Amino acid sequence: MSEDRGRNSGIGAFGNNWPGSEIDNRRHAKPAQVPDLFKALERIESEAMALAEKAAEAIQHHSFDPYREFCEKRAEHEALVSVLRTHVGPNPSNPNWLPAAEKHDRALITVSIQACLKFSFALSATPNMPIGARETFLHELEMLRATRELLTPRKEEEGVGSLLDELETSLMILEEIVDRAPALEEF
Repeated sequence: MSEDRGRNSGIGAFGNNWPGSEIDNRRHAKPAQVPDLFKALERIESEAMALAEKAAEAIQHHSFDPYREFCEKRAEHEALVSVLRTHVGPNPSNPNWLPAAEKHDRALITVSIQACLKFSFALSATPNMPIGARETFLHELEMLRATRELLTPRKEEEGVGSLLDELETSLMILEEIVDRAPALEEF
């Protein structure tokens, strides 16, 4: 029997959508509830913190994979915050949801800045930058600059001033690292 016929045999009237299949389950799945999204954010934040620590250690040994995993987790968090904000809307039924969403957003911004500071210090102690360091951290510079634009108008809020100081330190060190790291196109 050919592979095509084997895949399509026995499907019958349901096509690939037989009762109990993944497609059928998605069709009948309940939409995500706001409390579930908050629980998912808490889990992702915890995972991001653990990955940040692991990445800071690995960078000292020129291993960037844990750092990339941290960046992926950060992107996952940003996407989930976006979904959460869509579910909550501008006038949520629970008045605590908007402040809680802000708290989670701020938590990952804080972790990102503090992790970047650790990465920067670890890399700055390395006399010769490994190939790929420049390209790896260019997007981190963009993230820091965008975050600075977001936080600067709020610098009078509690804790934002010190966070901006850490951000500026990270930015200064990372700019130096990117400037002295070999570019991939040079090889």
